[in-house]
Amino acid sequence: MNHPEMYTTSDLCDRYGRSSETLKRWQTSRGFPRPVVQGGHGAQSRWRRSDIKAWEDRQTQVA
Repeated sequence: MNHPEMYTTSDLCDRYGRSSETLKRWQTSRGFPRPVVQGGHGAQSRWRRSDIKAWEDRQTQVA
């Protein structure tokens, strides 16, 4: 079950049409937020929706 204020890795991959590896690259190259809950052993990482929105807003300002 998804927490309504969080995105999973799958949510973000679907949202951007990119792989989880791309999300990791973006963390270094584009200032993409780091997950607040790190996944492991089959669990998915989680990102705050507010962090993702702020990042998206910054991307549109730069473009």
